[in-house]
Amino acid sequence: MHDARKTRKYLEDFEEGMTFRYRVPGLTAEEIKAFAAQYDPQRFHLDEHAASETHFGGLVASGFQTQLKCFGPFCREALLDTAAVGAPGIDNLKWLRPWYPGEDLNVVVTLTGKRVSAKRTDRGYLSVSLLADVKGEPVLSMEWVIIMLTRQGLADAHTKAAGVAQA
Repeated sequence: MHDARKTRKYLEDFEEGMTFRYRVPGLTAEEIKAFAAQYDPQRFHLDEHAASETHFGGLVASGFQTQLKCFGPFCREALLDTAAVGAPGIDNLKWLRPWYPGEDLNVVVTLTGKRVSAKRTDRGYLSVSLLADVKGEPVLSMEWVIIMLTRQGLADAHTKAAGVAQA
């Protein structure tokens, strides 16, 4: 049986300045349209001809699709086996230029800060910054905070849960 507590990463395992770099493959026009049809049905995401008559000059991915495509690999690479317990929200999200079909995104995620909670010592906060670009031209920037348990915090939670179960 796999014991997640042995391989899981905790607040202590992350340091300010850590970076994660990866590439997000370009989307096809069909992928852009399928996402838009379900989540962001605007003409410049749905129809090449209509999009060509906008200031974009052609079909572009939804900013939300861009954000999700950039966020997913970070979650899989850096957060999947961690004691992350959520986030209070996104502090700063900017779509800096459209993402056109076929353009690969270069993504850099940087841990810009780390602190233990002043109120709850079982957890802390990782400040995170994401920047995606196409050939050096910024497309998306995003900043947020991840709430992460400490090793002791998880141990305390298990002890508390065991006590409740026995009661």
